[in-house]
Amino acid sequence: MGENKIGSWFIKAFSYLYVEEFFDMLQIIKRRIKTQYKVRKFENCGSNPRIFFPAIIKGEEFISVGNNFSADPDLILQCWEKYAGIEFEPQIIIGNNAHLGMGCHITAINEIMIGDNLLTGKNVYISDHSHGKIEAIDMGVPPIERELFSKGKVTIGDNVWIGDNVCILPGVQVGNNAIIGANAVVTKDINDNCVVAGVPARLIKKLEDVK
Repeated sequence: MGENKIGSWFIKAFSYLYVEEFFDMLQIIKRRIKTQYKVRKFENCGSNPRIFFPAIIKGEEFISVGNNFSADPDLILQCWEKYAGIEFEPQIIIGNNAHLGMGCHITAINEIMIGDNLLTGKNVYISDHSHGKIEAIDMGVPPIERELFSKGKVTIGDNVWIGDNVCILPGVQVGNNAIIGANAVVTKDINDNCVVAGVPARLIKKLEDVK
């Protein structure tokens, strides 16, 4: 009997012993162990973190998260201490009860500060920098070789809901209780209690009675 046939026979036989709850429990244990392996390198980490892998995390020592941090698969968290020979002092700080949707990408060379109770949809991008200053002198240089440049830190308040595919660009402040509609590109500050959408994002509604 060939190796492939033995393997096929073994898998088929083992399937009769399959208990879904048992293997689900093993997956949970594996995820918790892998999460703890990652977050123990963070500058600070609150209780009960949950990261669903795969995930790419760079510069763990510059990342802080609060209690009940959770992230769906394909998370990218990046703090760039050095790029193209230039050194930076990056920080990503995320408050309590944050949930990042699948494919969320947060990248910093400066500072990204996020308050409590953040909820994001899928494929959200938050960055405090770009490749080059978007000036004529940079145009003759391949983008990957341009110096990373920050127009300013990104600040996101408490109780913010960010829809699928939103981009939040450098130098932006998002107020408390803001809602950002799917596919929006945020290039300017958003005040407290505002709903925005569009490219670039613009005010749709202001919620006056929020306390």
